Amino acid sequence: MKNDKLKSIIENKDNPAGLRLSRRELLEVGLLSFATRVALPGAVTSILTMTEKALAADTTPMMPFVTLSLSGGAALHGNFVVKNSGGDLLSSYSKLGLGKAGFDITRVMGADFASSSQFHKGVMSVASANALSKARLAALCTNTANDTNALAASRPFYDLSGPLEKAGLVGSILPGVHFGSASENLRTVFSAPNTTLNIATLSDLFAALNYSSALVDGGLLSKQQKGLLSSFVAKMTTAQAAKLNSSKDGVKVALQEAGIKSSDIIAAGGASGVDSRKNAAVQAVYGINETTALNNIESMTSGVVYNALKGNIAHGRITLGGYDYHAPGLRSAADAKDFAAGVHVGKMIELAHRLQKPLFILITTDGACVSETSDSSASIWSSDYSSSVQLIISYDPTGKIKASGTQIGHYLDDQSVDTTTLVGTRPDYVAAAILANYLNLNNKMGLFKQLAPATLQSDDVEKVVKLHAA
Repeated sequence: MKNDKLKSIIENKDNPAGLRLSRRELLEVGLLSFATRVALPGAVTSILTMTEKALAADTTPMMPFVTLSLSGGAALHGNFVVKNSGGDLLSSYSKLGLGKAGFDITRVMGADFASSSQFHKGVMSVASANALSKARLAALCTNTANDTNALAASRPFYDLSGPLEKAGLVGSILPGVHFGSASENLRTVFSAPNTTLNIATLSDLFAALNYSSALVDGGLLSKQQKGLLSSFVAKMTTAQAAKLNSSKDGVKVALQEAGIKSSDIIAAGGASGVDSRKNAAVQAVYGINETTALNNIESMTSGVVYNALKGNIAHGRITLGGYDYHAPGLRSAADAKDFAAGVHVGKMIELAHRLQKPLFILITTDGACVSETSDSSASIWSSDYSSSVQLIISYDPTGKIKASGTQIGHYLDDQSVDTTTLVGTRPDYVAAAILANYLNLNNKMGLFKQLAPATLQSDDVEKVVKLHAA
């Protein structure tokens, strides 16, 4: 089937037989999704309607947003030094893995970390001092449910990709991209994104980016043709959509069936600038090159971060498993995981710095750990703990990010989260606080009530916003 037939099908919008096309013909008009894990309306409709769903009228580029999800319940309060309501140190950190008060503190990104902890060491091992001087960090002190009686916890839902998309954070080629979905415990909050592409290898991202480029502005189909295709898709019933979603080859097969070859897609720009392994800054920061395996974790994580910074994708998310590390209890193993998480964050900041791109990072975890009560900063993590910390970081290449505080909510002297604060016990309020900080940095606070309804009031928002664009 050649391109002219494809165009003929989608331009004949009044054809009553349109929905009775054969499976081959349906493939030919591009109605299948990228993969079985991306449900219709899926890839084609997401590309056609992403920008239409944004509430914001302007097209000002928004700060790239990447979430690092530490699945299992990382003890971030054994790294970031939590404080009381007055901003003072607790009387003891004997259950938070830091021992008694009076330990040495290292200040990184404007925030206090225990000098003995590993997360900030991981960050500093790969991010330059210059880059870190232009980043600011704030922590949210919140309560999350423990694992009890062999039942999974009531997990927090800090996947903000839906409201971010509505706020105007849309990719030039793809919607949100997620690596590590097999370990994911998070859920969407406020609204779901139009669609999300889960990748298991960098080749999944290439296929989606390359072949979807035929549908974006400047691609192989005109804006009018894409509009007609969107109308065509909208006529499909749920049953028809479900049937069509049985293929795992998606747009790639559809376009190939339509006679659009890889060379045509490359000529349209689809293969240009999406392979993170070919970028000199990525190579330097992530230690990879053009021949690094597509399923190498550095290839995959750099692919998400790089394409988020470039604006090719919307929200990027990386999930790392293994952070339920209180068993078998070896502190060294947990410390290694914390260091690894810090390395991921440090690489994100350093890459943004080298590319001179702003970046917002959410480090989220579904719980925490409590240590054996001890005055030692090397005490082992003994069990799950409901008091938890979530971190947000903002980097700006001009160094204009200012922080009015480093903590939202606080801990009590018994070393637990104060559940009476705005973010103490409600995950939706925590998500709203994160979103408010991001919108504030993008000068879009006017959208907050639409994006996070029935949560924080105006006076409350002022209390939780700590990151500001100078």
